[in-house]
Amino acid sequence: GISPPSKSRTAISALLKKGPRSLAAIASDTNLTRGQALDVLDEMRAGGAAVELPTGLWSLGGAGEAAYTKGASLQYESDDNGMYRFGVVSDTHLGSKYERLDVLNDLYDRFEKAGIQRVFHAGNWIEGEATFNKHDILAVGMDSQLRYLASYYPKRPGITTYAVTGDDHEGWYAQREGIDIGKHAEAEMRRNGRDDWVNLGYMEAHIELIHKQSRKSNILAVVHAGGGSAYALSYAPQKILESLEGGEKPGCAIYGHYHKIWAGNIRNVWVLLPGTTKDQDPFMRKRRIEAHVGGALVELEQDADSGALVSFMPRMVRYFNRGFYKDRWSHHGPVSPAERSP
Repeated sequence: GISPPSKSRTAISALLKKGPRSLAAIASDTNLTRGQALDVLDEMRAGGAAVELPTGLWSLGGAGEAAYTKGASLQYESDDNGMYRFGVVSDTHLGSKYERLDVLNDLYDRFEKAGIQRVFHAGNWIEGEATFNKHDILAVGMDSQLRYLASYYPKRPGITTYAVTGDDHEGWYAQREGIDIGKHAEAEMRRNGRDDWVNLGYMEAHIELIHKQSRKSNILAVVHAGGGSAYALSYAPQKILESLEGGEKPGCAIYGHYHKIWAGNIRNVWVLLPGTTKDQDPFMRKRRIEAHVGGALVELEQDADSGALVSFMPRMVRYFNRGFYKDRWSHHGPVSPAERSP
């Protein structure tokens, strides 16, 4: 008999994890006709699986190419005066016992009060799962964490969040399961009635900033960078920007991953590290990595004649502990966060 669709998807996914297969081999090994196997492959693609047909053989990819290699993920038009105003968050790590939903919601309250319509998320929206954090998560499994994201990520009238996918944390699922986790997260949001979350793609997305009057443009890069923290806050973005050729540089770059708050100008690029809405966890504690808990509101001014971003005004919001934690480093139960002061 023919396997139910869900079992067929699981069987085909398990096959492709072992290596590329022809359609005939997939059909034979799963007791499906070629047409049924192709239907399941199409369903897997629609659901976010990174199913590919690069050389005549079906395969299961990982996270794929960085989003910027496919061109701008989004066009963003200025107001009449060439101004852009948006919120920025990063490294929210929903599903971790050390998440700070109170902080994240407070930031969105600030965005709403300021009339912000767009928030850019620089990656690591969920905690993901690895050997070193398995005791520190509230939701187990990819689908469970994405449902948690859909249930608890802040929603405010008129605000849309545009999120890039990190190579780690949610990216671990992409690597292990061969799924486009950003696309899968967006689909889960829609299933939960949420149209306020837009997937920007993997690792680095470029937003085309278009001056409303002159149509001159520039690039805002939203990046989930890699590597470890450095003693100097500016060191990591400096090395990234130093590695780029002159024509590759964006006008403004937002770098997630480092859990730090910092802003400046490097090689004529406005740079923002927006911090995190996750407290220092045991992994960070052992490696003496500080967590800057917060986010930012940004205002950019674009020159009509050249498209250059001539002014950058980040309003950074930082939240501080007022005390230590009870059961702070628990690996077997909930943690009790101290009161926060913004």
